[in-house]
Amino acid sequence: MATNYFSPWDIWYNRGADFIGLQPSYVITNGDVDGNFSPYVLKVHAWVGLAYFDGKNDGIFEDHHTQNTFAINNGGYPNLFANGEEVGNLVKTTISTLFQPQEGARIEDMEDHLPMPGGTDPRYLNTPPPYNWAAWANGFDDGGILQPMELLLLRDYGKVFFYEVDVFEAATNAFVGTYILHPEIQTLPQGTNKKWHPVPNVLGTAQAQGSLSFGSFNLHYYTDTSFNPTVYDNTSGGSGKCNSFELVFDAAGIKHEQTITGSVPKKLSMEIWQDVPTFWQRSTLHLRVH
Repeated sequence: MATNYFSPWDIWYNRGADFIGLQPSYVITNGDVDGNFSPYVLKVHAWVGLAYFDGKNDGIFEDHHTQNTFAINNGGYPNLFANGEEVGNLVKTTISTLFQPQEGARIEDMEDHLPMPGGTDPRYLNTPPPYNWAAWANGFDDGGILQPMELLLLRDYGKVFFYEVDVFEAATNAFVGTYILHPEIQTLPQGTNKKWHPVPNVLGTAQAQGSLSFGSFNLHYYTDTSFNPTVYDNTSGGSGKCNSFELVFDAAGIKHEQTITGSVPKKLSMEIWQDVPTFWQRSTLHLRVH
């Protein structure tokens, strides 16, 4: 998709029988056992929403791969279809258990794009003792805000856009601060890479914005203006053509790496770690203290 942004989200991949076990994963590591000690406790919130824009802001969400359509303007999607806009409406979710020093988790589903409460196959992998495997059973917990049809749609077409992390001193439980993170996309704003296109607002008169409690941001999506699927050739240095229809926020003012200003200087980062051999299948969104 771009030289610095190996995104796991592509409208042509990761849903259905052909992609079982190839879903994006969400890894959180609060320090590790290899000398990278964290003195902090993390409470992690994720802002989630639809990962794709189909090119028309008409309230009908279309999967160009399967040709399935979802009338999200029918009243059953009040959180995802807010203010009459088809995309950019995020919901704040929470991972229910605190991350103690040196704890982590890999939150992943065999079939679902985004692990949400009530999934039919919640297999969250690689959480050995002392971690509580059952703690991840709800994935990104919306607290009952989302409607049933919204949960279903996010499982197939959702992603985490921002992390909001509350940090506490482990020794004293003192609050250190709240940190907002967004992945780095150097090819934004639109114009740097001509495949990033502005999402038109519902009136077609301006660029749509995603408005959150911490700011409003222009929305872009990635397309070559065709309906041709992404093609990736892993035999010739990773060449190919990307047409992912992925939605992103132009949140350049929110960094992918923040400095925790507590008892010990540490970095808190939100990064995408590429899988091999393709840049989308099984790639990881990694939140880590290091």
